[in-house]
Amino acid sequence: MIYTIDQQIFEMFPRYCRGVVVARNIDNTKLNPEMASLLGNGSERIASDPSINVESHPRLTVWSNAYRRFGANPVKETPSICFLVKHVKSGKLIRSISPVVDVFNLFSLKLLIPCGGDDLDAVGDGDLRLGVAEGDEQFSPLFKPQATEKPKPGEVIYFTPQTKRVLCRRWNWRNADFSKILPATTSVAINLDGMTPEISRSELEGSTAELGELLKRHCGGTVTTGILDALQPTFEL
Repeated sequence: MIYTIDQQIFEMFPRYCRGVVVARNIDNTKLNPEMASLLGNGSERIASDPSINVESHPRLTVWSNAYRRFGANPVKETPSICFLVKHVKSGKLIRSISPVVDVFNLFSLKLLIPCGGDDLDAVGDGDLRLGVAEGDEQFSPLFKPQATEKPKPGEVIYFTPQTKRVLCRRWNWRNADFSKILPATTSVAINLDGMTPEISRSELEGSTAELGELLKRHCGGTVTTGILDALQPTFEL
């Protein structure tokens, strides 16, 4: 399985880099009270900090601006990290869902960057690609497996090129149903999206390794990490 970020992404966003954590043979069935507590603490930190808001915090505004660059409306089609912050600011804590989801939600709260993941077994033998939509790809939103959408041409999508099935529309806006993470999931790919200098390359690298270590501690299995950027846009899983 080859994981690639198309050169078109870096032509539009040369400061972009993505941390990738791949874990196989994991156990995603056991909820952890420690993780629930960390999520609660992270939510409370954001809720109580007036400097963290989607209108002015640089790690959040950079994503709203990126969405506008490829034609999305970040108010209606909100970047995942902005949605998460708005959710917390409205008085709602981030609840524990499963070990894998809890881990990447925790790092989203900690770093204020988009983090998300997908079930690799659902992808089958296909590759993974972050690129620009042509408009003939297929997407079924989370919890709506019977619905079918086509991304807009020029939209940034995360997809399987062999099947043109979209795992996530508008970069990190909305996930697909077919690759959602369940308690029975045993193989995952988790993404940490960074725009430098809003988050430094060294912080993203360290956080990617840290997320991998935390995932292995809570879920077992084997974990591999990597960083994709304009100089190294491909990662073999």
